[in-house]
Amino acid sequence: MNVFTLSNGVRVSMEKLEHLRSISVGFWVGAGCYAEDETNNGISHFIEHMLFKGTLNRSAKEIASCIDALGGQLNAFTAKECTCYYVNILSEHYGIAIDLLSDMLLNAKLDENDIQREKGVVCEEISMVEDTPDEVAHEALAKAYFGNHPLGSTILGSIPSVNAISKEDIKKYMAKTYVPENIVISVAGNFDEQEILAMLEEKVGSKLAGRKAPEKCPPLQEPANEVILINRDIEQVNLCLAYPGAAQTSDDYFAQNMICNILGGGMSSRLFQRVREQNGMTYAIYAYLSSSVNSGMVTIYAGMNPSQAPKVYELILDEIDKLVKEGITEKEFSEAREQLKGSFVLGLESATTRMHRNGKVLILNGNVLTVDQVLEKINSVTKEDITRNINSMFAHENVCASAVGKLANDDELVKMLKRTK
Repeated sequence: MNVFTLSNGVRVSMEKLEHLRSISVGFWVGAGCYAEDETNNGISHFIEHMLFKGTLNRSAKEIASCIDALGGQLNAFTAKECTCYYVNILSEHYGIAIDLLSDMLLNAKLDENDIQREKGVVCEEISMVEDTPDEVAHEALAKAYFGNHPLGSTILGSIPSVNAISKEDIKKYMAKTYVPENIVISVAGNFDEQEILAMLEEKVGSKLAGRKAPEKCPPLQEPANEVILINRDIEQVNLCLAYPGAAQTSDDYFAQNMICNILGGGMSSRLFQRVREQNGMTYAIYAYLSSSVNSGMVTIYAGMNPSQAPKVYELILDEIDKLVKEGITEKEFSEAREQLKGSFVLGLESATTRMHRNGKVLILNGNVLTVDQVLEKINSVTKEDITRNINSMFAHENVCASAVGKLANDDELVKMLKRTK
């Protein structure tokens, strides 16, 4: 993989995969809820929607049809620290992909009528998430752990905050975030490097004016240590627990991923075997590490019948306690390392996944490790590193938690969670 810089400061990541006949092009912007506040929460995601509503050169229908007609895929997403617009298409049509994405990024129409209509669409998306209990539980957990830190905010925003967004707000926010220093273009697949670079220079490098990028998301100083309980008339209780996790650039990142695999990473994990297989108390239970540039959080999730919730909570805490007191076996250590290596390598078997990895890492961290370098870091994790991280992750007494379901103040799970405070 090679990294170039256009004349205006936009960075370009290129990874050539000659065995493919396709290309994936992604335009990444360092815009997410980390750069928002209470008054404009959700604006990054709203702008993502608006860039599909038409440009000075194309209507919304023309944006949608020009890639569909070629059998390609045009899509976008907003995360907490970045937004990505991307096209997957046959290599011979790379010019159309670059022309379209640059047009969307630089020439968005931002019609007032479109803005008002799209508010309704986004508000429906927010309502859809509100009707998905496990997503509500995860959003609440972020707030319970991060508190007033930017990462505690939601990507979609709230219905009031979205309805308050104006055209001037959009222009002001884009002027702050959609700037060369804060944009990365990631290309992966089969292509001629110099042809791509020349076209990007023409379409992007000569258009955007150079401006300073906003500050990166600050690190979390201390977890908020909150318990958020949301009463819903649904059949299951959705329980989430949060513990301190490593940032993306931390030396402990890979060790903590291995710990999550051992604890709740798959069907052979401790939590799955203990709670589901041995006790039959839940269908879904898992653990994972989510990492930002400067902060991280380990999440444990379980969904179960309300009557089973107290016992499931006890079993989770018991497994964590065993992990701290007894550590892991050599077999668990070896298998967790191979699982992590396998999932990493197998996840890079397409131009799209390569483009996503390179773009995300470059926009957030500024440095992309090669596949061999990542595998070397995973192989360098020792059992002592695992033990040290287990002790640091699960050492504190307070718990950050969220629960969504039929919850009353006298419920045993509620009492148990509140006793931790």
